[in-house]
Amino acid sequence: MKPVLNVLLTLTMVAATAALAGQQTMPPSFSEQNEPETVLRAYPLGITTKQAAFSHHGKALRTLILPNGKEGWVYEVGGKQAQTYQHPTREKHTVYEAGPGNGVRTYTLVFDDKGVVIGVLYNEKGRHDGLTALQVQRKVRGDGTRKGEGLGVK
Repeated sequence: MKPVLNVLLTLTMVAATAALAGQQTMPPSFSEQNEPETVLRAYPLGITTKQAAFSHHGKALRTLILPNGKEGWVYEVGGKQAQTYQHPTREKHTVYEAGPGNGVRTYTLVFDDKGVVIGVLYNEKGRHDGLTALQVQRKVRGDGTRKGEGLGVK
């Protein structure tokens, strides 16, 4: 009797997970091929959890606390140049270095206190020169724009 209940419980969990996954809108990928405004316009704010963001984008390059106290996950795209170094043991290692001026795009996911993405910050040439998902989405809706509004960016 117990194995039958375990199988039924497992099937119920699988069905519930599949139903919930069907409702989740996956965010666009951060890549060199996708234009930043397209990514920001399509990013589903208020829906994507930390777990879903991690599953979709992978591990962030670094995490930080923004000036408004919210947690941010930083992702870098493009502009990385391969450098090969020789270890003292004669073993060669190739690393990908991102330096200033290499066209690195930076996306920062902003999470609320419940672990849900409430904003995406985009920068290309340093701090405070980019766009936010909220800004782009408001522009599309015609609500007006104020750079970095509500996300701890001045």
